[in-house]
Amino acid sequence: MATSMTIQDVTLVEFWEKLEELLAEVNVRNESEVNSALVSFVKITADHYSSLIKCDQDLYRIGLMLVESPMFQQTTDFCLRKLLSLLSIDLLELNLKLIIAYIILYKCKVDLNALDIILENQGFLVLYNNIYSNFAYLNKYGDEYTGVPYQANEYHDKAQEDPKKDTNLEIIEDIKHLTTILIDIMYQFFKYSKCQISNIQMIDDFFIYYLVSSIRSDVVDDILNNVKFKLLLALNEQYMIFQYEFDIENKAYEFLLNHNMSKDFIGLLLLKFNRETDTSLLIMICKVIYIILTKDLKVAKDFFYLNDLHVFVDVLLRNLNNISDNEEILRNTYLRVLTPLLNNTELAATKYHRSEISTTLKFFSDVDNFCSIEKATPLQKTTARLAAKCLHEVKWLEQENQFSSDQNDSEESRRSSISQKSTSNTPLEPVMSTTPHLYSNLQNSYSADSINHKSNQQTPPPPPPSRKVRHRQGSDRKLAIAKV
Repeated sequence: MATSMTIQDVTLVEFWEKLEELLAEVNVRNESEVNSALVSFVKITADHYSSLIKCDQDLYRIGLMLVESPMFQQTTDFCLRKLLSLLSIDLLELNLKLIIAYIILYKCKVDLNALDIILENQGFLVLYNNIYSNFAYLNKYGDEYTGVPYQANEYHDKAQEDPKKDTNLEIIEDIKHLTTILIDIMYQFFKYSKCQISNIQMIDDFFIYYLVSSIRSDVVDDILNNVKFKLLLALNEQYMIFQYEFDIENKAYEFLLNHNMSKDFIGLLLLKFNRETDTSLLIMICKVIYIILTKDLKVAKDFFYLNDLHVFVDVLLRNLNNISDNEEILRNTYLRVLTPLLNNTELAATKYHRSEISTTLKFFSDVDNFCSIEKATPLQKTTARLAAKCLHEVKWLEQENQFSSDQNDSEESRRSSISQKSTSNTPLEPVMSTTPHLYSNLQNSYSADSINHKSNQQTPPPPPPSRKVRHRQGSDRKLAIAKV
């Protein structure tokens, strides 16, 4: 069996050929041979990560070559357990962890059954510990920007004066790259409602603190920033789901209440709410807004700046009128958020866009106005019910209805005041046991993406550029110490 020591000075062509040879003639019935081939493949790839793997497409090719090989296909459970056991080694080289993490991410993207295998083998624990360690390192040494210093961050200033700072920058970038991939894997668990309550209970205050405080609102193309934002949305969603059955604190919500810490997250939330076209993300954004507006009415009244509230209303009016028929679930979500937005904030006093809101809600209160088919769907009927309910519950809109009852606003004039924007498609779920539920039907208690996935199998994208919980013991632990 070839090893990394035999190909130290290879060309790019020889590198790829050697990897193919490793996987070509493996006896899949021999666990030792599979183990040796897998470890050699990962080690060779990691050794040449800086010299021969030049771009995202090369990393994608690594994942494709291994995961689609007959060896991996026929021994998937063993290979995933082995990769997890390697990833659980604290002092494993950074390049090795990065290669292993991407291979796992690739497999999860092309085969959702891999998520179940990973969870069954304590994969969530392994991911959490790795991400947690990286957060701790970045919080202490690596972030140029953090909203609020954490209490345990006493050495942060000293790190900025380190004479080896230039050398450490490369390490920091590699850690950020690895963290991006690991977060993406964790996001897949939440995205398809694969997690259990024990997984959520594992997450501690520092983990949430770092997510909230390190998010920036002044960048839109930073991949790590975006995946941290998505992970925080997904965590809030998971807390909301599990609060149907369990008495569990929503730590995401609790940290958002600290304005100094969460101001950049809220800024990015507002930006994404205005520009995002992915329906599942829009639904998760709405859930964050909803819980802020309904859990504590005193908090809700003054949480958002008045200008931000105006933006929310403008975007909701625009999107309500421009959602296609196959995205009715998103329109339902917007209407569920609109009622507390109008009742529980300063908007109840300023009555911003009262006429436009009232006209829009009256339009959607009648299914015949927006249903393009002969028989309205259940979701369209829900839209009409929610619109009528909002009109009834927001008292300052009723005044507008009485005032304009003899006026005949045409649909064309209603639409002309609202700009165009397209979105996409998915469902949503519940809120906390202490607040009104976003959905009364418990069958809707799924993540925003889990229902969509059956009809939309995603192809894997190119790769995104300590406190420890005790690791599992037993046969997998023995695999982890195999010679690499």
